[in-house]
Order: sequence, then C-alpha cells, then structure tokens
Amino acid sequence: MVFRPISEEVFIAFDLETTGLHPVMARIIEIGAVHFRGDGTVINSFQQLIDPQCEISPGAMAVNGISNEMVVGQPLIEEVLPAFDHFIGNDPVVMTAYNAGFDMSFLSFAYSRLGLKRPLHLVVDSLALARLKLNITSYKMEAVGQRLRLVEQARHRALEDALLLKDIFIKLVGLPPKIESTEELLENVPGLTFEEYETLQEEAPAGFEALWEAMVAEQTVEMLYLGGSNPGASRIVTLLGVTRIGEHLYLSAFCHRSSINKTFRLDRIASYHRCF
Repeated sequence: MVFRPISEEVFIAFDLETTGLHPVMARIIEIGAVHFRGDGTVINSFQQLIDPQCEISPGAMAVNGISNEMVVGQPLIEEVLPAFDHFIGNDPVVMTAYNAGFDMSFLSFAYSRLGLKRPLHLVVDSLALARLKLNITSYKMEAVGQRLRLVEQARHRALEDALLLKDIFIKLVGLPPKIESTEELLENVPGLTFEEYETLQEEAPAGFEALWEAMVAEQTVEMLYLGGSNPGASRIVTLLGVTRIGEHLYLSAFCHRSSINKTFRLDRIASYHRCF
C-alpha cells in the first residue's frame, strides 16, 4: 500500500442498519457508504435498502426508522452485496466505520454466507480515533458529531451516518497533534481486517452451551474474564458472535464498560451468567 498525505488520500466511510445485534440471527437492511478524499471532497456514494426476508424488530425500527413496509420489494442481500463490493473496489484503500467491529462482523458473515471473498481493505475504527483525540463523557457517534459541531441530531440512516462519519473522521485527524499521512494514521489506530471478524456457526464447546443460547437470544451476559488488561475483572457484554483467530476461538462482544466491541478468548472466560 502506498502511503500519501491525508489530504490526497482516498477513503471509504460505511455504515449498516440491521434487524438486530447478532450477525448470525439478524440481517442487514441498509448499506450506506461514501468515497471521499481527505480534504473532504465526496467522490461517490452508495445507498441501498435491503429486503431481509424477516421481520424488523421494534427496537431496531426505533433506532433507524426503517419499517417492514419500507424494505418489502427491495433487492435481496445477494444482489446488493456484489454491488457494494464493486463500489469499494479492489484497489487498496483505507475504510472507516464507527464501532467498526459491529459492521464488519455483519459484512464478514454476509460475504461468507454468499460464498464471496471478503474485502482486503484495512478498516480504521473512528470510535478508537475519537477516544484517542477527545476526552468526553459519551463516545456515541452522535455525541462526537455534536462535540465537533458537525450535527445537532443524527438521523441514523446508513448514508447519512456514513456522511457524518466522513466529517468526523476528517475533523479528528486534523485535531492536534495532527495526523499527516495514512501511515501515521495506521500507527495511531491499527487497521482491522474483515478476516478477523469471521463469525462461526458451529456447536458450542462443552461448558459454553448457555453462552451460545444467550448469543442467539441477543442477551446480555456478565462474565469473569482472566485475560485482557484487567484479568479477573467482571465484564458485562452483549454477545455478537464467535470468531476464530489462529488456533483459538474468540467471543466478539460489545463491552458495556468501555462502550466498544472487543474480543475475549473463549478459554479465558472463567465463568458467566445471563443478565435478566
């Protein structure tokens, strides 16, 4: 990959809307993305509603405003994902998403389910970038956008969020100390790969059956984790899926304490119980 000054580099910001939290059980209902230069120039955009062929939960509908009626007759993911793949292209480019692991886990699973090769592009999590650059009480994308005076209230539709993310990304890299190049960006916020977010559908290992049931039911779990920066601490998480990295299985989950997606090595989970 050739590194250039941020202002001359081309990036892709993307966002998904989904029917739920778990990429195996839920489905993508909208993809939005924008090709842009680091100076803020929009090159091209992509937006498409998707018929998930299942009901959209009231909770999801309350967040994104997408109703079941809106997606009836829209293209299926089998049609949309190849079009999105064509939009992002094969030439190396840095992509960005907010709380990127969530969107990447859904896309990675969708690519696998359709037998398509996952994108090779690196993805910078703009949430991690916001945590690096800002000291605020809430790091939700809307709160960051408000802090940077970019938005008063987000719409939570895929393209609108992708465009807001573009502006947030540009503002954040420009904050002192300014990030001057793509190389410097990846040094500060290491790029994620779609391969890292492969979601496995397989039977639960012995002793983790209840964990699998909680994951399918999208329930919150409190667990005692022996790894990480605070070994032995209790973690409250919402489960997203299970990924394989090397020889080990990892639980992908939204950590409520740090408000980001994290991975937890399965064999380092000492105990767990569902939060009711």
